[in-house]
Amino acid sequence: MPFHKTQHVATALIALILLAVGCDRDLSQTDEIPSPTDAGPIQLTDDSFQAEVLESELPVLVDMWAPWCKPCIAMKPAIQRLALELSGDVKVAELNIEENPFIQKKYDIDKYPILLIFVDGIETQRLVGSKTHEQLLNALTNHVAVEKLR
Repeated sequence: MPFHKTQHVATALIALILLAVGCDRDLSQTDEIPSPTDAGPIQLTDDSFQAEVLESELPVLVDMWAPWCKPCIAMKPAIQRLALELSGDVKVAELNIEENPFIQKKYDIDKYPILLIFVDGIETQRLVGSKTHEQLLNALTNHVAVEKLR
């Protein structure tokens, strides 16, 4: 078999192997099925804000963010972690203000990042600027039993 045909066969075999086992995938975790609570923050829109935030029975932390805001993007891991940790006690949600101008205007969002805490449909706290996971937990302790957050 000429060299170029051998090279094509080898490349095809490597591609098939990668497709079969996955590239850079930890095979020990393939049986894990993410639970619904592993989904992270709820993605809000102008249309879903009423039902998800204002009518929520749980306190809600809303991350008002913009795709061009570097501190907003830097806070994403802390927001994700809170959503996973507080599931069932606090609703954690995100609203892209670029795509949802009605809520941006209604709540006078003009600084970023900004996080709003709602309890019983009422804004109870506004956090402006980049916050750590610990700072967000501390802010939420004013609205949820402390033992649930620790």
